[in-house]
Amino acid sequence: MPELIPTLNGHDYLSDEVWQAEREQIFHRGWFLVGAGQRLQRGNREPVNVAGESVLLTRDLDGRLHAFANVCRHRGAQLCESHDASTQGSIMCPYHAWTYALDGRLIATPHLDETDVEKATLPLWQYHLREWKGIAFVSLHPDPMPFDDWLQLHAPDMLRLERFPIEQLQVVASTRCDIAANWKIVIENYQECLHCTRVHPELVDLVPLYRSGWVQDHSRADGGVSLARGSTMSSTPIELPPLPGLSESDRTSYFGATIFPNGFLDITGPNVIVSTLYPDGPHRTVMTMDLMFHPEAIATPGFDPQPIIDFNVLVGDQDNTVCEMVHRGVASTSFEHGVLTSKDEHVIGFVNHYRRTMAQR
Repeated sequence: MPELIPTLNGHDYLSDEVWQAEREQIFHRGWFLVGAGQRLQRGNREPVNVAGESVLLTRDLDGRLHAFANVCRHRGAQLCESHDASTQGSIMCPYHAWTYALDGRLIATPHLDETDVEKATLPLWQYHLREWKGIAFVSLHPDPMPFDDWLQLHAPDMLRLERFPIEQLQVVASTRCDIAANWKIVIENYQECLHCTRVHPELVDLVPLYRSGWVQDHSRADGGVSLARGSTMSSTPIELPPLPGLSESDRTSYFGATIFPNGFLDITGPNVIVSTLYPDGPHRTVMTMDLMFHPEAIATPGFDPQPIIDFNVLVGDQDNTVCEMVHRGVASTSFEHGVLTSKDEHVIGFVNHYRRTMAQR
């Protein structure tokens, strides 16, 4: 008899108690992916939701990326509303107009002078921020695990894609979707392809291996899977120059990686997609996708990434539908746990890694 491995149970997916433990043990203790840093240009700022904590990302006028608590030092007002991206070049509190530079310095306190407020002592509260090849991570913990050590432990598949020139790329489009499902369900869905033939007919047409139910080609040491045609995942055939330095095999393959706990990295010949999950309680996950291309491709006459954007939105919508279906199903009083097979190998790896991380103290 084949061995079947149990999935997480309904309580693991749906419980407010588990969610609070995840916030403390995973999302606010380690490093949290916040997307492609290239998305934020000089002089821009953007709030993101790090598992219930509003974090303000900024890129100052010197090009440095920062992460701050989205809170004014005066009376605690929230500085920027959700999705309030701006190119203003500074941050002004909507309550009393205290104003901060994008490096966090307090630079203006209307109606108050230096005898009232010593500005140098009241910068924005700062969080740890690191970048890997332009991809940004923040940590809310006062003394997090060293970033490189954390990557080795939690994102080894991403590290295997280090040869790709991701840091040279530019974000040409970002999408956002709202998924009525637990974040773990979304990750587990990404890590298997037993659903692909039924749910993603367009995807398996481009990646024939997925018709078998396997998500990884075990005959390849580089982690890639071959594309049936061309070098892109797109709704219609499209030819774009490949990323610099790729081998012929790289150019005609797809590479994917999970970044624990909240993201995916997808690479084909001409482009890279960074997908970021923003868990919002046990029953909702917001996902953004940053689609990135090399400046040489962007400069190509007639450059049009829309077929690639459309295809990835299509596949994402298909995935979101089944993830929401699973979320409703695991709420059944009959659901104790599901089962995982040998072709769910990456889901098994995720579940085991999740359990180990939650058990650490």
